[in-house]
Amino acid sequence: MRVSPQDLSNSLKKGLEPVYTLVGEESLQIQELVDQIYDKAKSEDYLEKTNYIISKQTDWTFLKSSSENYDLFGAKKIIEIKLIGSGPGVAGSKALKDYAINPDPSKILIVSAEGLERKTHSSAWIKALEAAGCLLLINPITLNQLPRWIVETGKKYQLNIASEASNLLAEKTEGNLLASLQEIKKLALLFPDQDIDISQMASSISDSSKYNVFDLSNAFISGNKERTANVLESLKAEGTPETLILWSLSRELTNLFKVINQKSVKGIWGPRHYLNNLEELAKKVALSDLKHALQQVAKIDASIKGSGYQDPWQAIRELTITFKQEHLV
Repeated sequence: MRVSPQDLSNSLKKGLEPVYTLVGEESLQIQELVDQIYDKAKSEDYLEKTNYIISKQTDWTFLKSSSENYDLFGAKKIIEIKLIGSGPGVAGSKALKDYAINPDPSKILIVSAEGLERKTHSSAWIKALEAAGCLLLINPITLNQLPRWIVETGKKYQLNIASEASNLLAEKTEGNLLASLQEIKKLALLFPDQDIDISQMASSISDSSKYNVFDLSNAFISGNKERTANVLESLKAEGTPETLILWSLSRELTNLFKVINQKSVKGIWGPRHYLNNLEELAKKVALSDLKHALQQVAKIDASIKGSGYQDPWQAIRELTITFKQEHLV
C-alpha cells in the first residue's frame, strides 16, 4: 500500500508491515522516516539490524537466504537495503520481487532509494514491494516549503518558531535542509522549550560557531586530516549532536558513492571546488572500501540510538581521520 510520509506515524501505530520502501531525493528526509520505522521495530524487539549498500557487484543471495531460511529461534531482525543513485539492476529486481512474494515473518525489510529516476517509481520491483508492505514516495522540500518544514521540525525539538523567524532561517540556509536542522538543534540548546521570534533567530544565526558541519564535510572530502580533526573537535565542544555530524558524513560518502558509480558529478549540488574534490577522491577510493565506510556509519548510528557498543564520538573521529589513509586503492 502507498502511505504518505506525513501518515507514516499513524500507520506505525496500527502495526508494522513486513516491507517498507522509501523513495526520495534527500537523504535527510529518508533517514528521518527510516528512524521512525526503526524506533517502532525496536519497541517490538527487532534489535538486530543489517545494512547492505547496493552496487553493480552486489551478491543478492543474502536476500534469498533470508526468505528461505527462517530463524529457528524466531530472532527478529531488520534488513536495510540502500540504493544510491541507481536501481537494483536485473538480479536485484528479481531478488526483491521474489522476496516480496514470501517475506520472512521474523524480519522487516527496509529499502531506501535515493536519487532514482522518476520512471523507476513504476517499475515492477517497486510495485512488488508496495504490494508486500508500505511504499513512501518522498517529495523534495522546495525553498517555498522550507519555512513550514522549519516550523514543524522545531516542534519536534519543543520549539515554537515564529513564521518570520522561519523565513529568515530559510533565507540564510538557502534551502539546505541539513544547515537548517543544525540551526534548529542549536536553538533547542540555547532556548529550550521557548518561542523563537525573529530577534532570537537573528542572534543565533549571527552567533554561529567557528565551524559548521559543512566545514567538516569540505575538510573530509579534501583529505585534510589536520583540519578535519580541528573542525570535529570544535563541533563537539559547541555541543553539535552526533546525529547531525553523522548525517553530514553519510551525505559525503553517499555523494562519493554516486560519483564512483556514474563516473561524474552529475546531479550533485555544490560549488566547483567541492565537486572537484569529490572527483579527485573518487579516483583514489575503492568501491568496496567505500561501502565498508558506509556500513561503519550504520554501526555508529546504531550506537547513537543505544543498540551498539561503540563510543559514537570516538567512532566518528576514527572514521573521519583514517578514511583516506586506510581506504586508498
